[in-house]
Amino acid sequence: MGPPAELLHGRAGPEAWRNEAKATVRAANQLRGRCWREALAQWHPPHPPGQPQETPYERRTRLQGWRFKLDVTEAGETLEKPPEGPGITLWKSKMKPPPWVSQLPLPCFRDHCASQSNGLAARYASAVRLVVSRLRQAHTELNEQAKRLNLARQRLDAALAKVRTALLTNKQSALVRGHRPPAEQAPDQVDALLRWERKELQRLKVELEGDMDMSEAHIKALGKCQHTLSMLCQERGQVLELLGQPLRMVLLEAKRESWLSLSRPSSPFVVRNPTPEPSPVGPYTPECAAAIEEARCLTLRSKEVLATLTAATAQAMASRHQAQAALDGSLQRKMDETLALKERLYMALGGMRSTLNRCQRFHGELDITQGMTMGPESSQYLEAREKLTRPLVRVYQRHVGTQLPEAQILTQGSVQLERSMQKAAANVQQMQATQRHLRASIRDKETGFHVDASVQRLRRRRMHPRSSLAEACQLPCS
Repeated sequence: MGPPAELLHGRAGPEAWRNEAKATVRAANQLRGRCWREALAQWHPPHPPGQPQETPYERRTRLQGWRFKLDVTEAGETLEKPPEGPGITLWKSKMKPPPWVSQLPLPCFRDHCASQSNGLAARYASAVRLVVSRLRQAHTELNEQAKRLNLARQRLDAALAKVRTALLTNKQSALVRGHRPPAEQAPDQVDALLRWERKELQRLKVELEGDMDMSEAHIKALGKCQHTLSMLCQERGQVLELLGQPLRMVLLEAKRESWLSLSRPSSPFVVRNPTPEPSPVGPYTPECAAAIEEARCLTLRSKEVLATLTAATAQAMASRHQAQAALDGSLQRKMDETLALKERLYMALGGMRSTLNRCQRFHGELDITQGMTMGPESSQYLEAREKLTRPLVRVYQRHVGTQLPEAQILTQGSVQLERSMQKAAANVQQMQATQRHLRASIRDKETGFHVDASVQRLRRRRMHPRSSLAEACQLPCS
């Protein structure tokens, strides 16, 4: 008799055994799925917190953006190109998903950390090098400004020395003109111009000394700012030992041709490296920002100071030349007038000399005439024709009323001759006094001319560019 039929058909193993195997398979599948999901979760980018879950439509749209795109070339061929942008190109799946981020350290995690740290240090060093480049460029610019200001101050100091020399020359000119004769010391146009020149030069001297003090204070401020920039360059440059320092090229590579313009908006046609915000722990510290801002203000102020010094120097030189030209012209006119008057005095002296000679000759002739009129001193020397008792007169006087007026006429003629001689002598004395006065006037005019000529030569010599204040001080002023 055979085995029972229920033992020949159906499942041979027990139900519990099968259920146990199924449970083991199900547990293995669940473990595999959980491990797969956890592994994927370690590679998928993290889901932003606070956002709703992705819908199926959004997921399909996102996946559609990963697929290759069809592109038709000019020859009519069809090519599949991956979408542009970062990601991992899967050529077999024709997809390019975005780059995933691992949530766990990879085997290269140590090298990755080291490379990240190196990159951070390199970026910090590059930023610090840019800051140091700006600081060094600012220091160089301030140094150039200080050089230009020093040159301008040297020119201004030379102009101030010329003004002081002109003041001393003005005083010496007045002193030298005081040695003219008293007749030539009447106040004239030259004296008025000397007083005007003295006031103008004193005003210029005060203005130039004020400009010198102002420029000196500004140069001191530049030096202080340069010292600050140098200290900051030294402090910031401690992290640049491993980097090359072509500082000018650093600015050009950063699209910054200048270290200025902290708040200037960038040009729409040029991509510029913006100035970072000051940070106490960053490459661009508040001290650097304050130093660059101070350098910017001093740069703008330096341009104003340089323009002021240049204008003051030009004005001083122009005023000095204007005063010199006015005084030189006035002295030349005074000398011309002196020469003209001296010529007229010479002509008057010549006429006076000839007149004096004629008067002296006339006085001598009058003296001879008087002597001839009065006759000899003794009667024994009288000739018979000269006596009042000559025979012809005695015979004539025998009648009554026949008196001759010869004696009276001779007496009156003698008196008139005496008066004429006295008047001629007085005229001769007056003309001799006038002649002496003319000669004294000519000497005074010559002395005044030579004094004015010496003053003119002195002033012209002092206007020479090589004339110095020490040379002017050699002439005493008292």
